[in-house]
Amino acid sequence: MTKLNCFSSVPNNTGSTHGFRFGGKSGMAVISGLLISSLLAVGCSKEKSTPAGSETQTSANQTTLNQPISANQMASAVPATVPAQAPKKVVKKRPSAVTYKDQTYGVSFRYPRKYALKTGDDLDSKSAPMDFVQPGGVSAVAVELPKDLYPSTDLASAFFLVNVNQSVTEAECGQFAVPQPIPSDKGTVQPSKMALGGLELQEVEDISGEDMKQADTKYYHLFQNSACYEFALGLSTESVGDDETVTPVDREKVFRRLETILATVKVKPTPAHVATTAETAPSGQTSTAVSTPPLDEVAK
Repeated sequence: MTKLNCFSSVPNNTGSTHGFRFGGKSGMAVISGLLISSLLAVGCSKEKSTPAGSETQTSANQTTLNQPISANQMASAVPATVPAQAPKKVVKKRPSAVTYKDQTYGVSFRYPRKYALKTGDDLDSKSAPMDFVQPGGVSAVAVELPKDLYPSTDLASAFFLVNVNQSVTEAECGQFAVPQPIPSDKGTVQPSKMALGGLELQEVEDISGEDMKQADTKYYHLFQNSACYEFALGLSTESVGDDETVTPVDREKVFRRLETILATVKVKPTPAHVATTAETAPSGQTSTAVSTPPLDEVAK
């Protein structure tokens, strides 16, 4: 076993220095105690050498972690995202008026979309009789006004009607079956000549029926393409005498609506019938020019 010699500076009685020799178990115990003391001293010196700033920073970090985070702090910490905008839908408005074209007779016109268009079997031949002096006329198309345009009135119906007769001459097209003009009677309605929408028309008005139920129709004739075109603007009224909630309809307003459709009428000439010189109006007829407001404006 190895022996360690430790020397003490304590002098003995003789004035000289003696060395102490440790061995065996007692020597090992002393050495172990010295090692433990050395280790403890080193550990304490390391703890004391830790900077004060580090302890302060560690304490501050622990305090910050322990504090609750507010909603505003969370919102500022999260990067803001811009929501994607959906593309705007483009709404196309339909025009308030539509154009009707008849390929058979070459006639076209514009009318408000909310009015009812009738052709073929949907036509009511009883709504207004034709006013040709010769038979052979056919109904081509009709437009009916909505009944709710004039509420609380005695208006039963209002319409724009196109008839065509290819069996009459140009002279006969300027005549009407009803009412028959009587030259000696100045009170009788006489046919007149008028210009409307670029067309030269022959016009007559026929009123029939009783006070409680009447039909008022204005007929216009145009000779073109070897045929007589008849445009009928009509209305019918019906009322009950003791019903005070129903008032007479303003017929002039109704006819103005119908005349805006008539003003848009165009008749396409065929190659064999290019525009000809206008004929002189028969004796006793007058010539007038009518101006009507725009179709969209009246249709409101």
